[in-house]
Amino acid sequence: MTEASTGTGSPSRTALPSGPVWRAGLLAALAATVVNALAWVLVQQVLDAGLQIPAEPGSTELNSLPIGAVIAVTAITSLVGAVVLWLLTRRGPSGVRLWAILAMAFGVLSALPAFGIDVSTTRQLGLVLFHLLATVVVIAVVRQQLGRLAAP
Repeated sequence: MTEASTGTGSPSRTALPSGPVWRAGLLAALAATVVNALAWVLVQQVLDAGLQIPAEPGSTELNSLPIGAVIAVTAITSLVGAVVLWLLTRRGPSGVRLWAILAMAFGVLSALPAFGIDVSTTRQLGLVLFHLLATVVVIAVVRQQLGRLAAP
């Protein structure tokens, strides 16, 4: 028997099963996108909050926050998060904890630019809401889904 066949410390030996990890990541991305789309409808349409974002990066000209931007940014970043989740879980269950920490850090850091937009603090916080909602939903769905792997 060769040393390579013992499997000690091998990432593939301790990796979480790819199928459930991908399902959890994709379901989390879908859930976050739906939650943010519903939040946009509530905040922009029902409450008429008037959230605005720069017309283009670095611009001082502001446009109303479009639902398409909320959906696209949430979906893309959440899908990137699903890939990172899969990569980190290749090393085992501790990868989920590391991923959750990174996801939380990304969610908070991605919200910070909202405070640089020249609008009221209330409107800045309205923009931050989307980042924090997506972060909480993604982490909660992944934890709930992958918690089933540990259950007997």
